[in-house]
Amino acid sequence: MPFQLFELRLTNIEYNQIFLTKELLQNISKVIQLTQPHIAKIPLTRIGKNSDGGYVVGEVSQSKLCLNLGVGIEVSADLDLISQNFKIHAFDGSVPNPLPNEPLFIFIQKNIGYSKDPGITTTLKEIFSDCPELEHLDLLMLDIEGNEHQVLNEEIALIIKAKQIVVEFHGLELLADGEYSNNLIKTLSKLSETHFPIHVHANNSGGTLPLGGASWPTILEVTFLKKEFCTEDLNYGPFPGPLDYPNVDLRPDIDLAPFYGLYKSYASLSRSILAID
Repeated sequence: MPFQLFELRLTNIEYNQIFLTKELLQNISKVIQLTQPHIAKIPLTRIGKNSDGGYVVGEVSQSKLCLNLGVGIEVSADLDLISQNFKIHAFDGSVPNPLPNEPLFIFIQKNIGYSKDPGITTTLKEIFSDCPELEHLDLLMLDIEGNEHQVLNEEIALIIKAKQIVVEFHGLELLADGEYSNNLIKTLSKLSETHFPIHVHANNSGGTLPLGGASWPTILEVTFLKKEFCTEDLNYGPFPGPLDYPNVDLRPDIDLAPFYGLYKSYASLSRSILAID
């Protein structure tokens, strides 16, 4: 599916009317398997405020370098990192520099994209070429409103250079679409070669798909960490946990226990569709 079509479908509210199918549930199962958190060898902490803009990450700070793609105007996570002496390379073409007087915040007003106009977009290849120090990147934050799929697809070899990666995945209601799901599963499989997921959280600013008595989120925040900092043991939550807060205060947080808990009840609730023995 062309990424331009994907963007249109993301903004098409009618596309939320989805019929449950065996293919959709199997794709969700694959995504869950590839994003099931592992237990990290290092403590987890929260950066940013206790609402939208905050993330749960591991305490890895060897180089104290962060690359933030898709800054917006909410910079509480950046401020927390700066308080720990992180140097942040930040990119966003939709806003002016939100921290113009902060020397550790290096802002470029460009979006990550693949336009032929270099005045409005850049690529990870160009960023790493201009900033060789990013070869030793501690943390990459990727929140670019649906465009993360193309960046991950196009430049995964550069993304996995980061010790830790925080991604906000949009459009998970599209897992019924074969091309979308194949691309996402391929990307997650590639990430799993070098990184383990260590935390998941549903962004409640998006919608949900009802699966039996469970609610599958359309936006999922996932933190990945280099395998050397993780154990082989799986973490079954709870998700949300003590470090999590709703992105939108006026809505309840989304319970991921039916999907990421020890007993994945979404599968049994959907048994007749999945035809699981």
